[in-house]
Amino acid sequence: MHEVIAAERDALSAFLAAPPPGLDRMVALIAGQDRPITCLGMGKSGLVAAKIAATFSSLGTPAFCLNAGEAAHGDLGAVQRDNVVILFSNSGTTEEIVRILPLLKARGCVLIGIIGRTDSPLARAVDHLIPAEIAREADHIGMAPTASTTLHMAIGDALAVAVARARGITARDFLMHHPAGLLGRRMIPVRSVMRAGADLPFVLPSASLAELLSVMSARRLGAAAVIDHGRRLIGIVVDGDIRRHIQARRDVYALTAGEVMTRDPVTVGEDATIGDVLTLLRDGPRRVSVLPVVAVDGALVGMLHANDVLNG
Repeated sequence: MHEVIAAERDALSAFLAAPPPGLDRMVALIAGQDRPITCLGMGKSGLVAAKIAATFSSLGTPAFCLNAGEAAHGDLGAVQRDNVVILFSNSGTTEEIVRILPLLKARGCVLIGIIGRTDSPLARAVDHLIPAEIAREADHIGMAPTASTTLHMAIGDALAVAVARARGITARDFLMHHPAGLLGRRMIPVRSVMRAGADLPFVLPSASLAELLSVMSARRLGAAAVIDHGRRLIGIVVDGDIRRHIQARRDVYALTAGEVMTRDPVTVGEDATIGDVLTLLRDGPRRVSVLPVVAVDGALVGMLHANDVLNG
């Protein structure tokens, strides 16, 4: 296994040692497109094309994969005039691609080739060539697409990332293209999961301990916000605050919420996302289990338990 990985590493290193000219021009060309990018290949190169099309799309540049064999049987209709088409071929002689080249050129398509042989028909036909030559494939007989597909995929990934950077794609943009799983969950606004309305536990600072405990028990959050008459947040009380005061003195029923509360609690804004909350829980100034959600003016609009985020 070691020699296979080493051979693929060597193919990448050789490309990095002498990168072809014009890469920046190709990145600018793709970044300037307002139509989907077509990634075209056949066989193993077709699989690489599919992966790179998916990478472009996930990074905010619409793209689709076109199987060269199917293209000759009607799928070529998906390619519009003046499209940018990225061709993937190791040999540069892929018959299915060579067959449709005149049709792509007739549509005014701009052809970018990631091709293994620079003296091949495809290499001579494209408008922009990225030579992707390798010394040998990584398998024991030197024939299976291994080092070549690794290099082609790395070049495709590099193009997709460079185009995304040129377009100013941000992490928030990226997450918007991943609505499922953890990535998508990070984009969910806290407003959709926070406790609000009748489920929101809050008291005035003058509230007695009995009243405070009643509110906390009824809302089952293990905490209560302390607000002023303008509903602005001034503090928070959690179960641990009450236990500490019980241990410190006997006359606990003389306590008020204002005496028990923690002032200036850690909060999150109402426009925050679950991703923002996860970052705050991980990197915030202190460990917390309940986060008040506040408006720009400091008004309490909701409360969020860490379990609402971590176990969702």
